[in-house]
Amino acid sequence: MSYRFSHRIYRLPLQTPLRTAHGWWAEREGILVRLEDESGSVGYGEIAPIPWFGTETMIEAEEICRKFSDMVSDDILDNTPERFGCVRFALGQARERRPANASANRLPVAALLPSGKDGLRVFPEKLEAGFLAFKWKVGVGAVDDELGVLDDLLAQLPAHAKLRLDANGAWSRREAGRWLARCADRPIEFVEQPVAPTEEDTLLGLANDYPVTLALDESVVHLSEARRWQAMGWPGVFVIKPALAGPLNEVCDWIVKTKADVVFSSAIESALGRSAILQAVLAQSLTRRALGFGVAGIFGDRKWDGPFIGPLADASCVAFNPGEDLWNALN
Repeated sequence: MSYRFSHRIYRLPLQTPLRTAHGWWAEREGILVRLEDESGSVGYGEIAPIPWFGTETMIEAEEICRKFSDMVSDDILDNTPERFGCVRFALGQARERRPANASANRLPVAALLPSGKDGLRVFPEKLEAGFLAFKWKVGVGAVDDELGVLDDLLAQLPAHAKLRLDANGAWSRREAGRWLARCADRPIEFVEQPVAPTEEDTLLGLANDYPVTLALDESVVHLSEARRWQAMGWPGVFVIKPALAGPLNEVCDWIVKTKADVVFSSAIESALGRSAILQAVLAQSLTRRALGFGVAGIFGDRKWDGPFIGPLADASCVAFNPGEDLWNALN
């Protein structure tokens, strides 16, 4: 099939900049793509790269879009190199022509806590709002300081709630050992990416040496990487950001076929990318773990944020057709 292709760039300030082990993140850049098929049916997709996370850069994504002519075919789109996972996600989303599935399924959502002592300030508010799963960014401050905050958080954590720790690969082997020893008898759901993705032997060693569930995140940016770790016998969780991983249908097929233990996580994409992901996740039994989409209102603009996502994600939080409105907003 042939399509008329066009693209538009967006830049959105984050309402509250995010502090991670890689530094402060204050602005979201991305690209919206538009495909109109021979029948006049229009689809939209979102390219939302995170270069420091291991994706293509904005410059690379723009170059690919510029190289496409006004008319493209399925063959041309399918030949986009695998390492451009964000571009491939968007092209797959824009070509999807099935109607949105308003599934009756519901899944819990994990609230994102800011790093350091700010996590203690935000935690009661999220708990009061009804969240029962929480993700706290670590690996930002001194280990002793953060371990003290961990003790304070766990002291407030109800018995039925779950806490996830995300180090973004910032720890050394020694620091990871300290954390995992402290977490061994604590109600920690999992520790995410304790050391850098390049430290593969260390990751496998930590997973086997400590009775704490570990999760891969930066190590599995692309679906091919998740498949490779699975073939290596990874015993833990895969944190998958579908907007980075490649075509959504391929991600879903892999989970269904291999029964991978997956957490779906936001890449701070807009309502356009998020709606496609949540539609697919809610329509299928792909995970029982809380979704990593507790970033509601991150842009401070309802058009781009989409419907509010609270402690539970269901059909009511999916913006079924945000593409045209967002596309026109960039005109």
